[in-house]
Amino acid sequence: MKKILISILLLLTLLPALKAQQLEEHLATAGENSPLLKAHYAEYQAALQRVPQVGSLPDPEANFSFFLRPMERYMGNQLGDVSVMQMFPWFGSLGAAKDEAKFMAQMKFSSFIEAKINLYHEVRSTWYTLYRIDKEEQLVEKELEIMQALERISLAKYKSPPTAGAASGGTPQRAGAATGTTGGGSAGAGMAGMGSSSSAPATQGSSPGMSSGSAMSSMGGTSGGTMVDVILIKVQVKELENRLHVLRQSRRPLEVQFNNLLHRQPDLPVAVTDTLGATALPASLALLQDSIREHHPMLQMYSWDEKARASQLRMAQLMGRPMIGIGLNYMVFQPRQDAMMGEMSGGNMLMPMVSISLPIYRKKYNAQQKEAEYAQQAASYQKEYTERQLFTELENLLYEYQRTNSTLQLLQDQVALNEQAIRLLTTNYTVAATGLEEVLRQRQNLLSYKQQQLQAVVDQHIAVSAIRRLMSSDE
Repeated sequence: MKKILISILLLLTLLPALKAQQLEEHLATAGENSPLLKAHYAEYQAALQRVPQVGSLPDPEANFSFFLRPMERYMGNQLGDVSVMQMFPWFGSLGAAKDEAKFMAQMKFSSFIEAKINLYHEVRSTWYTLYRIDKEEQLVEKELEIMQALERISLAKYKSPPTAGAASGGTPQRAGAATGTTGGGSAGAGMAGMGSSSSAPATQGSSPGMSSGSAMSSMGGTSGGTMVDVILIKVQVKELENRLHVLRQSRRPLEVQFNNLLHRQPDLPVAVTDTLGATALPASLALLQDSIREHHPMLQMYSWDEKARASQLRMAQLMGRPMIGIGLNYMVFQPRQDAMMGEMSGGNMLMPMVSISLPIYRKKYNAQQKEAEYAQQAASYQKEYTERQLFTELENLLYEYQRTNSTLQLLQDQVALNEQAIRLLTTNYTVAATGLEEVLRQRQNLLSYKQQQLQAVVDQHIAVSAIRRLMSSDE
């Protein structure tokens, strides 16, 4: 027995860790299998491949030419020539192009990180919603069991035979109603026992009040239970059964959504059996704002965009400068005979060449610089706007967290007081068979309070998950 108690205590201690481990396993599965993340990461890898492309020199040019008839030169007959030329951009142009490509690739990586944290938040939110449905289903099932037990008690009261106290309590009222007429009193008692007050003659001294009271006593039983009580409870039972059916039906779409987020079979069951309590904020307000400003992928993406546009501007300025080409020209000669000078052949010739481009059409280069400047300004404005939007979202999430925290504290007191009131009302109904409507109303309130508690806990966890998403925290 002692070992069993120790095992139970250890299990209760490890429940939060097991819950966290289970959720972290789901997050890892979603991160590994998500086609969306794979697509974003492939885009990042594709962007990285542009770095060596834009950082390389232009391909050298090779020219081959020959004459259909040898051209007579002083050194001989020229058969043809071969030339090779390599163009070099202005100093620093290739470095600026590589920097721009690197920064653009980092923008793709920031987009990948944003998709990842959004996916994790969606997985957490769906998991918490499934938890709420399961726990709410347990609450409704428990309440349904209580209502069914109360229905059995009420039905037993309705069917119970008259008690001695009830019979003796009814006789003085009937005797008082027929004062001075002994025969009328005995006749009235006989009518009450038969339950047919409509057939009693008026001359026997029976009153309408007596007849109505006898009919109600026969309909409801002398113990105080009435058919109305049974019907009221049946209404509550039907409502709870319908609510339970709706909850069970609402779980199916969330299971499919959760399995699709994890990229696995949609019909796989999702078990959410852990207990969630109130959770704390991941950091203080100042740390939250600093973390958002430094780590949020959208802000990082616009920062990389600013740097990429700065490199683009520098590259546009350098592209407006001349390009220098260096090459060689190899000319092939054939000896020829000259009547006056005899055979002439100076051999083949190798000639170095230098070329330079002339960027005299300045409009396109000026337009490229203006384009880069405006793009850099747009990135800066977008970053400022996004930062303000993120801080606004943070304030809303902090308000949601504080609201749920206050709601949980209030509901805890309301549940305790409501349970105390229900115990008193139930005892009164069991003993005196009165106040069933109030019992049912308070039980509805108690179920509503517990559902609000559950919803507040889930809302609080979702709000904290959204705050961690703003912080770009995957832990």
